[in-house]
Amino acid sequence: MKALNNEENSKKVEALVNVLISNHNLILTGAPGTGKTYLAKQIAQQMIFGEIKENLNPEEENKFNEQCGFVQFHPSYDYTDFVEGLRPMQDEDGNVGFERKDGVFKTFCKNAVRSTFVGGCDNFDEVWDKLIAHLEDNPYIEIPLLTGARNIRIELNSYGTGLTERLYSSDGSIGMAEKIRGHSKFFTKEQLYNIYRGLKGVPSGGHDNYRKAIVGYLKKNMGLKDYSAGQENKNVEKYVFIIDEINRGEISKIFGELFFSIDPGYRGEKGRMQTQYQNIVEDGDIFKKGFYVPENVYIIGTMNDIDRSVESMDFAFRRRFAFKEIKAMDRVEMLDELPQKEIAINRMKNLNKAIESIEGLSTAYHIGPAYFLKLKNYNGNFQQLWKNHLEGLLREYLRGMQKLEEKLKTLKAAYDNESDSDNGQQQE
Repeated sequence: MKALNNEENSKKVEALVNVLISNHNLILTGAPGTGKTYLAKQIAQQMIFGEIKENLNPEEENKFNEQCGFVQFHPSYDYTDFVEGLRPMQDEDGNVGFERKDGVFKTFCKNAVRSTFVGGCDNFDEVWDKLIAHLEDNPYIEIPLLTGARNIRIELNSYGTGLTERLYSSDGSIGMAEKIRGHSKFFTKEQLYNIYRGLKGVPSGGHDNYRKAIVGYLKKNMGLKDYSAGQENKNVEKYVFIIDEINRGEISKIFGELFFSIDPGYRGEKGRMQTQYQNIVEDGDIFKKGFYVPENVYIIGTMNDIDRSVESMDFAFRRRFAFKEIKAMDRVEMLDELPQKEIAINRMKNLNKAIESIEGLSTAYHIGPAYFLKLKNYNGNFQQLWKNHLEGLLREYLRGMQKLEEKLKTLKAAYDNESDSDNGQQQE
């Protein structure tokens, strides 16, 4: 039976994969508790591996984490989190400024673009982590300048996120001598990465010779390999970005001009557009000439139709996505490991029939199987599940209706019915 359920689920996932491939954007909508988020991750697995895997080995897990992005929208989420924005930064001397930082989606798209090239060489991230770990255990490293005039003493910055060369008031050991404010040089990972790729370390500030010396040291002593961009990859990997509860965020505030570039008809460089911070995008950035959503990026959103914030999703956004309703009975395989599976299904089915029979409610208000997985927390006690989870939700459904308590009793009676009957009572 489990094998049959797995096969049936695989067919459902494959059908949704075909919809996603055809449209590039897909929203899974439906009643609460239908496992839409879990289903989205199964779709991502099918896209990335060609099959659904119950357990991932470490290599597969790394691949999945690289090619599947995830974020959950909420009312405070905005453009600077998702696309890009200015973030405060403080240098070694306590001066506060701002720098442009990529948001989670733009970073994901950069990785997707890089995957379209093969045969390249870039182990900078690995060596950078190695360098930071070394400086966490050692106070500094001595690096000769390219001119050979002197050595620079490189330390971790105060936050452990970058490198600095400080000027001290004496030649005493670090920790004993006092640093002189206003005489520190700061080197970020992004600046050094630009140097590594043969670009300028933006902003240069006259310090590129220092940065080149650091990169040279990493090549000589820490295994940094010469950079190569590689050749175009004909077998492009698929990247899947999941936006959980997509309708809980203020869509226009989060996406901004991305309304244009996420359109399936404008994927790739033909959909390149100028972002709000385009004028300060650094030289050498993949999106220096404008941001676009790569053709190998696919977006899955999840949402509950009954969430009141769904009204914020305007038609301009809706027409860019294919919508697929996930019904409670579509996901009963979620209960395969539940000892009371058949009883749980019957109760769920009878309750949902009663919900649908109430004027003003519909299939969007059904109770999904994920709620019944909570039975594991109560040793299979259905009454505890009702009291702690279902009753409050159903009261919210019925709020403002006449005869609320009477309707709630009807729903409780349907929930208590363990028989598999298509003729269960449906009364208000």
